[in-house]
Amino acid sequence: MVGGDSVTFTGTQLSSDTSKYTILLDGILCEPTAATSTSVTCTTGKRPGLIPTSTYIYIDGQGLVSNRGLAYIYVNMWSQDTTWGGEFAPMEMESVWIPEGLNLYVDVDKTPKLNAIIVEGSLIFAPDADPNHERFFDAHYIFINKGTMEVGTEEFPYTSKITITMHSAVDDPYIPIYGNKVIGLRRGTLDMHGIKRDVTWTKLGATVEKGATEITLVEEVDWTVGEQISIASTDFNGREGEQRTIIAVGDDRKSFTLDQPLNFKHFAQTQYYGETDVLDMRAEVGLLTRNVAYRGDPETSIATEYGAAMFFHSDGDDSLIARLGYIECYNVGQAFKLGRYAIHFHMIGAVHKSYIKGIALHQSNNRAFTMHGTHYLRIMENVVFEAKGHTVFIEDAIETNNYIYKNLICKTMRSMSLLNTDQTPGNFWLTHPNNIFIDNAAAGSDRYGFWFDLQVHAMGPSADTSVCPENDKVGEFRGNSAHSNGRYGLRLFHNMIPRKYPCQPIVYDPTNETDPFWKNPPITTIFEDFVGWKNMRNGAIAKKVGDVRFVNFKTADNMQAGAEFAETDFFGHEMA
Repeated sequence: MVGGDSVTFTGTQLSSDTSKYTILLDGILCEPTAATSTSVTCTTGKRPGLIPTSTYIYIDGQGLVSNRGLAYIYVNMWSQDTTWGGEFAPMEMESVWIPEGLNLYVDVDKTPKLNAIIVEGSLIFAPDADPNHERFFDAHYIFINKGTMEVGTEEFPYTSKITITMHSAVDDPYIPIYGNKVIGLRRGTLDMHGIKRDVTWTKLGATVEKGATEITLVEEVDWTVGEQISIASTDFNGREGEQRTIIAVGDDRKSFTLDQPLNFKHFAQTQYYGETDVLDMRAEVGLLTRNVAYRGDPETSIATEYGAAMFFHSDGDDSLIARLGYIECYNVGQAFKLGRYAIHFHMIGAVHKSYIKGIALHQSNNRAFTMHGTHYLRIMENVVFEAKGHTVFIEDAIETNNYIYKNLICKTMRSMSLLNTDQTPGNFWLTHPNNIFIDNAAAGSDRYGFWFDLQVHAMGPSADTSVCPENDKVGEFRGNSAHSNGRYGLRLFHNMIPRKYPCQPIVYDPTNETDPFWKNPPITTIFEDFVGWKNMRNGAIAKKVGDVRFVNFKTADNMQAGAEFAETDFFGHEMA
């Protein structure tokens, strides 16, 4: 803010003549001091007041310089008295308002337990040069209202350690709609990015017996001593999934020593049938630790089942941006409360720019990822361990085109206080078929792995009789697996009868022998490359389906059957 800083911009085809430059940062002259064909250096001026961030570089004879979306930001340092008008920094239970035009840079190692942080400008957490350095930030509410909160970015992740802890009790005041103990986001941007992990989950390389303290993986990983892992159940009981801490790493980066003996056997073999058919029945192993952590306070969150939450809501397509990459969320979700889920995208519409990638989420009292009135969200390469209720949750049967790729969901447990169906939860609960599911693992649930609980019409706040999910097309379902579930690995229920016009009946025209269903032809739906094993009933079951085809399914060691169909004839008016 006070100016006098030397700033260097690098690029190509720049001018080496400093006299040709006009550089304005937030509209304030930055005096050029040196220039080459690949860089220019200037000295910043003092920034008075609250001014929107902008970066302008002009070269006489060449024109404006493209900054590719990058910008120089004037910041107020949390540690400096001048940021607080010469007074003290905020103290216990005080609130902070960050107005538009103010960029507040958190450079202290620990804050007191603050009340509310209202972000209309920018709240920026930057890492320390020491990767083992740790910072702590505590608050009851963080509400981003048309502002920006940044804990690293995708291009420049947070590279040291930080723990953001949320506080509050169930009877504390709520921010309307968003709640408490929450990061709320309305018409703004949230970026939280830890160090990228090359492998977020993999599989055991060899079976381990009960009592073992050493495991081997199928591939090299970058996991280190002190980090926590999950090991999925490989028996009929999904609750045999276990969590341990690494205390030693082998030179091969595949072998690990754990802090405690395992309570259960974990199977890891591939079964061969003939020369080409292979059934992979190896336990999944997930990494649960990240350098950026978001949690509910440890003093109360576990005992009261009232953890931290993230609630993203503003009305309108792409009206907010939430990008979460390689962070850890634990002691999250608020039990007994509809809507107070661990991470909740709520009634936004399309969210093309948002994603959840590579995060670890564990010990959730209320789901993991909720898509409610939300489309085009990307959920990729995440690990979830121990969550209550439907864990990946598509809510109102209107949500479409969400991309769910290579997620590991372990140990989903029933909840007796949410929807009735949460008493029989699924790792994945899907009310609209037009979403994409590729290479996900449903590795242990009290009841279901993938549950297509298709609705007649969109429901809840999205209620719409012109939306007919039972008869809509399936986006894509390929390469998924399900094991150690209390009933079925894959369940299609009640009806799945895809057709060209979902809300119109199928009409049989006997006068057209070549295509008697031409008035509303069925859509061929393919569920492909699914593996279902060690489920308490079936690998897969379908109640009432139209032209639905299981292709290259592999099932084994399920208690009752590999695959079961109740009704498969889509002909006739009874299917209309």
